[in-house]
Amino acid sequence: MKESMGNPLHLKSLNHISLVCKSVEESMNFYQDILGFAPIRRPGSFDFNGAWLFGYGIGIHLLQSEDPESLPKKKEINPKDNHISFQ
Repeated sequence: MKESMGNPLHLKSLNHISLVCKSVEESMNFYQDILGFAPIRRPGSFDFNGAWLFGYGIGIHLLQSEDPESLPKKKEINPKDNHISFQ
């Protein structure tokens, strides 16, 4: 195992994750209604569809895919796929 380099970037915590979605609206419903995240204001200068949510000290940025049909169709949960985990 590599020797620890300390914290040369002075990182303190994770600020947010950003997820590209087939449907920002459907994803917002999941994070709000199921997980209890609250929508927060996005910068007005952004010229693309998306939403920001916050809860439990975690920020989630949802970005609308420019080509939703090109995203992989997920039929089952794959523990080896990209994911986030809540405790």
